[in-house]
Amino acid sequence: MNTKRWVEAGGAAFAVTFVLDMIVHGKLLMGLYEQTASVWRGKGESHEMMWLMALGQLLFGLVFAWIYAKGYEAGKPGLGQGLRYGFLIGLLLSIIDVSIWYVVLPIPFALAAGWVAGALVDCLAAGAVVGLIYRPRR
Repeated sequence: MNTKRWVEAGGAAFAVTFVLDMIVHGKLLMGLYEQTASVWRGKGESHEMMWLMALGQLLFGLVFAWIYAKGYEAGKPGLGQGLRYGFLIGLLLSIIDVSIWYVVLPIPFALAAGWVAGALVDCLAAGAVVGLIYRPRR
């Protein structure tokens, strides 16, 4: 495994998912979060803990890229491998969002569906950047 490319790819995956999650959760799904405010921490408490969320996303990016690097197939296009990998990981995460969190939390189905769509978009985008970065340089 190429450590330098792994760290670059993991950092890029973190950046992409962090920005996309700000858009998905901070803008697109905000109305649904406000409708279910009793389920979530207050804004002040959430903002104080934002560093922990950022750390979790950084670790996600690094682990996401590490698993990709372990399965990387030399000679095949990185973008295609990254998109396929991102789709599969997004599908895996989406199963959790629907089969566990939707059942456990009193939230509307539209919010769970938004999580599924967000996870798929996050992972597809992260897979694309990881696939483009973690490949042999010419």
